[in-house]
Amino acid sequence: MIMKKFYFILTAAASIVLASCTNDEIVGQGPGVDKPTTNGVIAFGGLAPAMTRADLYGSAAATKLGNKFVVYGTKHTAAEEKTAANDAVVFNNFQVEYSASTAGTTPSNSSDWEYVGKQAYDAKPTSQGIKYWDYSAAQGYTFYAFSSSNISYPANGSDLVSVTKVTTDGTTLYNKGYQVTVKDGANLDNLYFSDRVEVPKGDYDKTVDFTFRNIGTKVRVGFYETIPGYSVTIDKFYIDEDADPDAVTPTAPVTSFDAMVDPKTDGFYAAFQNVKTGVNQTLNVTYNPAPSTATAIVNRPKVSNPSAGYDYALKLGTAAGIIDTELSTTSATPTWVDGTSGNYTTVYPFEGNTNPLLIKLDFTLTADDESGDVIHVKNARAVVPAQYVQWKNNFAYTYIFKISNNSNGTTGVVGTDPEGLKAITFDAIVVDVTEERQETVTSVSTNTITTYAKGEITDEYTTGEPIYVSISNTTSGAVITPSSTGPSDGQAQIYKLDKAVTEAEVLAQKTGSPMGITFTEQSTTLGTTVPLTDGTTPSISNVSFTPSTAGTYAYIYTTTAYVAPTYTAQPSGTYDSSETYYMLSGSGAYYTVTVPDEAAFEANKANLYVMTTTGTPGVYDVKIIKVVAPAP
Repeated sequence: MIMKKFYFILTAAASIVLASCTNDEIVGQGPGVDKPTTNGVIAFGGLAPAMTRADLYGSAAATKLGNKFVVYGTKHTAAEEKTAANDAVVFNNFQVEYSASTAGTTPSNSSDWEYVGKQAYDAKPTSQGIKYWDYSAAQGYTFYAFSSSNISYPANGSDLVSVTKVTTDGTTLYNKGYQVTVKDGANLDNLYFSDRVEVPKGDYDKTVDFTFRNIGTKVRVGFYETIPGYSVTIDKFYIDEDADPDAVTPTAPVTSFDAMVDPKTDGFYAAFQNVKTGVNQTLNVTYNPAPSTATAIVNRPKVSNPSAGYDYALKLGTAAGIIDTELSTTSATPTWVDGTSGNYTTVYPFEGNTNPLLIKLDFTLTADDESGDVIHVKNARAVVPAQYVQWKNNFAYTYIFKISNNSNGTTGVVGTDPEGLKAITFDAIVVDVTEERQETVTSVSTNTITTYAKGEITDEYTTGEPIYVSISNTTSGAVITPSSTGPSDGQAQIYKLDKAVTEAEVLAQKTGSPMGITFTEQSTTLGTTVPLTDGTTPSISNVSFTPSTAGTYAYIYTTTAYVAPTYTAQPSGTYDSSETYYMLSGSGAYYTVTVPDEAAFEANKANLYVMTTTGTPGVYDVKIIKVVAPAP
């Protein structure tokens, strides 16, 4: 079973996790401090959210921004339009530079940021002049800003990053952002764009504060295992060689495990369409529009890749980091694929992704009891639905996979022997963002099960909050839509369990092996959308419930319901050497016994049973969901 937890803290990526902040938060001071007035001069301040989810101010923010940013600002005598007709340019890509302890030394510097006398990003002006608020601009001002260590003043053709302001758009004023060219070798970690700042007339004479957000996405992957008595090592991952980033002509997105037959032993691999990092890219920076119910917070920058080249295999880390390395036994300190303490890889965002992420791997269990027992598990697979891998800029995604007890891999011949070690699963934890969290847990048995709830995962989830569960097919990668909520074929249900158990134990009881588990059916809802913490509601079939008490819950999807065999006490009382005989255990399970001759039959016949109907096997997908009470 492969379970994935995605912690998208809505800045979900976690190396530079930049959070947002409100306009009354200023450089050098904490939230809630009034902005200083500037005696009619336009002055600027900047802040950068940190991966600790505490916004950076003053020198800390300046350090993130390389002590400089570029500002573009316009004023409006009438309501702003989609065109440039009412945008009177006041700041034409002015450079703003940080110098500690200089606030108040000039009229244009209220927060240690100065623009007067500096060289503009564009060739002109060569010496920027002071600017004053124009109260005849009754409809306000609009400001934009960006920062990068890979630009020079003025810009030149050798810069690794070049930025052009978009001043008109025929569809919406929120598209008047930037066109950005990023060359191979540029540092995405230091490329920031601010929220779009609208200043109404009533706020003239106050410092204009920018909140900067990183343009990149950060991803890291780790593994740990919880198999009693065994250590676990990963042998290899599989991809389609034609989709390898190193292929001469990468093909197209891989959407089926059947094509993933090429082993890779030099790091972590997954089949996933993602933006190339080794080629020049042209990016569009636009802004989330005004209150439209399904979008993220208004005026935050977002990134699209209109002419991007794509890879179709995602690679992270090295062989030394993950291949043949004994995995950690705790999620707190997983074994990271790059062999470090959890560094992130920066990639281009791909918010428009429509393809799932597919993982296929082999791993080995080695007994810890000096018996020398080794079990090789092959062809283990997991699907992360596309809706949960739509990587956004300024997000940090951490995927932690747990090898535990339920696998769709096989210990025999792939395609011939049955699947299911019945003791292995994967748990993936995606973690980190800045101010909000989007966290999911994906488990894999026959199919992939993903659980999601808003807020931070403590153990897994907390009481009182809705939990959404979706299931994807590991052959097609498609999301499965249950016909309804319930225990019949094609249905799904949530149960509260009376004790902590594993997926394997739930599956065993559902298919006839008494495990002493009591199932209490929960009130559930069948839905078609999931409300993510970024404000979007992607279409994905799900079953949701709201746990009122802490404990262990189980999601069970029924492909084919189990029908138990029936037994009766041996009716004839006469020994039959061709008959299979059973006894009944104290737990209520029938088990086969050897009855070699008539004497043995006579001695035990009062306790012998024969099967009268064979029943039919059941096929279930099971996901354990742990729920805890919220922290006081």
